[in-house]
Amino acid sequence: MPAWSARSKRPGTCPINENLSDIFREDPDVVEAMKHVPSAGLGTSRIKPKEKDLDRVMEVFKAQNVRYFFYIGGDDSQLACHMISELAKSSDWDMQVVGIPKTIDNNLVVTDCCPGFGSAARYAAECVRSVSRDAEAFGNLEVVEIMGRNEGWLTGATAAARTAPGEAPHLCYLPEVSVTRDQLIEDTNRVYAKHGFAVIAVSEGFAFAGEDRATTSDKVDDFGHARLGGVAQWVADVVEEGTGVRARWDKLGNLQRCFSATASQVDIDQAFAVGQQAVKWAVEGQTDIMVTIERENDDPYEWECGATSLMSVAGESKAVSRSMINDAGNDVTDEFVTYCKPLLTGRAIAMDTGFPAYARFSLPTIDKKLGEYVRDK
Repeated sequence: MPAWSARSKRPGTCPINENLSDIFREDPDVVEAMKHVPSAGLGTSRIKPKEKDLDRVMEVFKAQNVRYFFYIGGDDSQLACHMISELAKSSDWDMQVVGIPKTIDNNLVVTDCCPGFGSAARYAAECVRSVSRDAEAFGNLEVVEIMGRNEGWLTGATAAARTAPGEAPHLCYLPEVSVTRDQLIEDTNRVYAKHGFAVIAVSEGFAFAGEDRATTSDKVDDFGHARLGGVAQWVADVVEEGTGVRARWDKLGNLQRCFSATASQVDIDQAFAVGQQAVKWAVEGQTDIMVTIERENDDPYEWECGATSLMSVAGESKAVSRSMINDAGNDVTDEFVTYCKPLLTGRAIAMDTGFPAYARFSLPTIDKKLGEYVRDK
């Protein structure tokens, strides 16, 4: 078998455990069908490599003669990818290292957008549009909590699905701009007086000016991120008390990452293209890069793949620019909608009366050559 054959980690693990699989042995029809499978078909991992981990990774690379390394993910993942690239150089190990962008947060710098975002954004937008009809029927306030720790791309995207002025969400609050409790109550009263109901989209990382974010635990992950959650209930309680109108709330949660029934066709196309381009460039000898998406035109939407150094994206994140948020901080601007709307375009899976049978990788294992590894906590 060629040394550069595609190998992948087992679900929930990473190369330090040497749980590798040879995906060249997968059924081509299954590989093609994986385009429409929810979540991460190759599994995923949430580990920030320590120095000892990196030493172990290099042992695995050498034992298995790994010469091509592709890392799929967001800013933290690209940081880890850059660390692997530097490790290969310092270890005098000839290996092509290429980062592949994927994050629903859409916060990678340099690239125009990130695969995963368009589908998650379309789902969030569909949810807000649907629940708005329920809020209208009951004459309630409705608060929808949407993923976004430091960046409000997903929350803002719900506004890109409006088909007419006055449609929900009536108010959007992103973590990039803080507002006071009084302002939010005043905004809600104004919308309710006009429409007889109000729908508020809010990022999970939103906090009132001068106040801390809502969290579900004091624990943090390997990257120091706290577990956010509860902002929808928090905001709903504030507006109900401030307006005297009943407020309901919903948290979209993990479904934003894996609800394939509303996947964006543009998103599917871009996800496939960046992976394909990564392999092509690696085989040609390029290394220490991340594949990017470069926008050529807004309408009609045109794009192509580009590349940037891993150093330029490692550990960096892209916030929604201030020009994309209105002066009051309670909605996005036309500039944001122009940017976002093409990414939500086209349903990748046609609706029918049945249920799709999701494909699954068999992930045939590769024999281990090293002993077990116990990671330091």
